[in-house]
Amino acid sequence: MSKVKSKYVFINFICLLLLTASTNLLSQNISKMEDSLLNNQLSNSNRIKIHNILAREYSFVNPIKSIENAEMALELSNKMNDLTGVANAYRILGSVYAQNDNYYQGMEFFLSALDIFEDNGDSLGIGNVYTSMGHYYSRLGLIEQQIFYHKKSLEIFRNLGNQARIGIATHNLSETYLVFGKYEECEKLAFESVEINKRVKNRSVLSSCYNVLGRLQVELGNEQLAKEYFYKVLTISEQLGENSQKLATVGALINLANVEESNQNYEAMLNYLLKAIEFSGVSLLSEELADILLKLTSYYVDTGQLDSAKSYGKKYQELLQKKRAKQAEDRYKLISSVEAAHNLQKERDQLEESNLLKESKLQLAYISIILISVIILILIWTLLLNIRKNKILAKQQKTIESQKLRLESLNFTKDKFFGIVAHDIKAPLNNMKALSDLMLSHIDRLEKKEIREMAQMTSNSLKSTIKMADNLISWARLQMGDVAVDQSLVDVGNNLADIVTLFKDIAAKKQIEMLSSFESDLKIIVDPNQLEFIIRNLLNNAVKFTRAHGMIKISGQQENNKVIITVADNGIGMPDEIKENVFKLESKHSMKGTDGEKGTGLGLMLCQEFITLNNGVLTIESKEDQGTVITLTFDAA
Repeated sequence: MSKVKSKYVFINFICLLLLTASTNLLSQNISKMEDSLLNNQLSNSNRIKIHNILAREYSFVNPIKSIENAEMALELSNKMNDLTGVANAYRILGSVYAQNDNYYQGMEFFLSALDIFEDNGDSLGIGNVYTSMGHYYSRLGLIEQQIFYHKKSLEIFRNLGNQARIGIATHNLSETYLVFGKYEECEKLAFESVEINKRVKNRSVLSSCYNVLGRLQVELGNEQLAKEYFYKVLTISEQLGENSQKLATVGALINLANVEESNQNYEAMLNYLLKAIEFSGVSLLSEELADILLKLTSYYVDTGQLDSAKSYGKKYQELLQKKRAKQAEDRYKLISSVEAAHNLQKERDQLEESNLLKESKLQLAYISIILISVIILILIWTLLLNIRKNKILAKQQKTIESQKLRLESLNFTKDKFFGIVAHDIKAPLNNMKALSDLMLSHIDRLEKKEIREMAQMTSNSLKSTIKMADNLISWARLQMGDVAVDQSLVDVGNNLADIVTLFKDIAAKKQIEMLSSFESDLKIIVDPNQLEFIIRNLLNNAVKFTRAHGMIKISGQQENNKVIITVADNGIGMPDEIKENVFKLESKHSMKGTDGEKGTGLGLMLCQEFITLNNGVLTIESKEDQGTVITLTFDAA
C-alpha cells in the first residue's frame, strides 16, 4: 500500500461510517432533536426514531451518549413491541462497540439486528446491517469479508431500487477498492455514486465521492485532476456551511496539502493544513489531526521558526494527552471490565521509566487478563451452544410427542373402523344370509306374500348396509386426507331439488310429511357433491328418527351476508349425552330409527367434516321426544 494510501485509511474509514449512517442526517440539528424529547406530547414511536438518530450521530463523536440514546430507543421499542426500533438500536450498538475495539460484543449486536430484520423480511434493514459489517471487517483488516459485505449491501439496495442507499453503497465499495489498489473498479463505482448522489441531492455524500476520486487521481499521478476534485469537496462544504461533511472537508484539505508538499509548494501546504485545523472544530481528537500537528511542527523546525514549532509541538502533546484521557474514559464506561486493563496500562506506563522487570510482569498480568477473558468468552460460547442444543432437543421431543399422539389417534381410528365393520356391517349381512337361507330351505312351502316380505326385508337391510359402507368409505378417506374439495358457485334451491323430491317419496312411505322452502337466488361457494352428501345424510336421519304422521321441513334463506339451510323434524330427538358427544369418535353411539333402522353413527360426524372443509358451520338443537333442528351456515356468494 502506498504512503499516501496508508496515511488516510483511518480518517476515510471514519468518513465511511458517518456517511452511511444516514442520507440526510447532517442537515438535522442535534440540539433541536434533544430539545424535542422534552415535549410530553411526543409519541413513543417518534421518540424511538429520534433516540436512534441521536445514537447514530453520537457514535462518531461521543460513544457514551450514543449508547445512552440507543438504550433508550431499545427500552421504548421493547415496550412498544417495535422490532424495527430494536433492530436499529442493536445495529448502532454494534457499530459503537466495534469502533471501541469490542469486536465480539459488536458482532453479537449485528447478528441480533440481522435476525430481526430477516424474520421481518426487512431487506432495507438487512442491507444496512451488511453495510455496518463491511466497516466492521475494515477495522479488522479482513479484505475479503469487507468487500463481500459491501457487495451484498449494494446488491440488496439495487434490488430495492433505493437510489439514496445505492449512492452510499457504491461510495463505500469504491472507497474499499481504492484502499486495496483496485483502481478500475474504484473509478467505475465512484462515478456511479457521483451521478446518483447528484440526482438525490445528497451533497454530503457527493463531497466524499469527490474526495475518493481526488485520492484516486493522486495514486494515478494526475495531481492537477486530483486538485480539481478536492476543490469540488471544498465548494460543497462552503455551500452546506455548518451542515457540511466535516471529515470529508478535512480530508480534502489534507490531501491538497500533500499534493502541494510533493510539488515543494510549502506555503500552499501550510495554508491548507492551517485551514484543516481551523475547520475541524470539535474533531481535534482524530488520528489524522495529530499528523497535521506533527507536519506543522516539522515544517516550522525546518524553516527555523522555533517558537511556532514549540507551540505546535505542545499542541501535539496536549492532543495526545486528551486522546488518551478520552479513550480511557469511554472504554471504562463502555465495559466495566476494561477498567482493570486500563489501570494495569497506567501502572505499566509509570513503571516503564524505572524498572524493565516490573514492566515485564505488568505485561504478563495484562496477557493473563486477556487469556482469562478469552476463556470466559469460550465458556459463554459453549454455554450458548448447549442452550441451543437443548432447544433443538426440546423441539425434537415435542415433535415426537405430537407424532405419538397422532399415532394413538390413528390407532384408535383403525380400531373403531374395524369395530364398525365387525359389528354394524357384519350383523345385517348375517341377517340377509339368514333370510336367504330360510327362503332357499322353505321356498316350496312359502307363499308369494311371505317371499315378497322376506325379499323386502333383505332389500331394506341391503340398502342400509350400502349406506353404512358409503359412510365408512367417506370417513376413511377423510382420515387419510384423500378427499379433494372442488368448490364452485352453487344455486342452493336448484342443486338440492332432486334430493328433496327423492326424500319426499321416501318420507311418504313412512307416512311422514316433508315440506321444503327455499328463497330464490340463494348462492354459495361450495363443493356441490359434498353439499349433496350433507343434505342426503341430514334428510335420511330426519326420516329415520321421525315417527309416522310426523313432519320434516327443509328450508333455505339469506340473512345479511349469510345463507342458512335448516333441516327440522319433530321426531324422537337426541338424549343430552348423545348430543354432547355427537362429533366425538371415541364416544360414538348409533341410535335405532323409529322402524328399527340401524347406522354407524358416523353420518353427522362426516357432515361436520365436510362443512368445515367448505368453510361452513353446523349447529344442532335437539331435545329428546321433541325433535331436532340442524342448521348449516355459509357465506353468501
